Amino acid sequence: MELLANNWLGSGSMNNFVIPSHLVTVGVALVGWFVVHRLTAWRDRVTHNRKVRTDFLVKAFQNLANSANRPPAPAAQHFRDMESAIADIQLFGSKAQVELVESFTKDFEATKQASLDPLLNSLRKDLRKELGYEQLASNVRWFRPEGWAAATQQGAAVDPPQAVSRVAPGG
Repeated sequence: MELLANNWLGSGSMNNFVIPSHLVTVGVALVGWFVVHRLTAWRDRVTHNRKVRTDFLVKAFQNLANSANRPPAPAAQHFRDMESAIADIQLFGSKAQVELVESFTKDFEATKQASLDPLLNSLRKDLRKELGYEQLASNVRWFRPEGWAAATQQGAAVDPPQAVSRVAPGG
């Protein structure tokens, strides 16, 4: 039997065949582990970045939505939240969203008023896409009952609050 094995291997020893095959197997396993590790690390990094970006943009959307269609009041919390949201969008937003922030801030600086609707629509569209939600074609809408609540506390007869909607240019 040994003679048959020696002739088949052409070397006279079974060890000459076993050692290279084990080395190849170990090498393939190490390369496979390394590739899988790198791909997993890359996927985890992408997932983390996506989550951080999404979390910041959701908070920015909420802060801007809370500030929309309210009078500018630098001492108000919603005004400070809007400042934070604008900074977050400049860091985490898309190029188009950063351009919308620039347009909003220039308009606000010039006239002390500007519409947040185009920016909010862009954020809503991107966030719904990122989260896998159905896209919406409608413009964002606002409910601001502050004036109604103050008037009813004073005993005035006023119509109930209405949802406020401003259609942004092109929207």
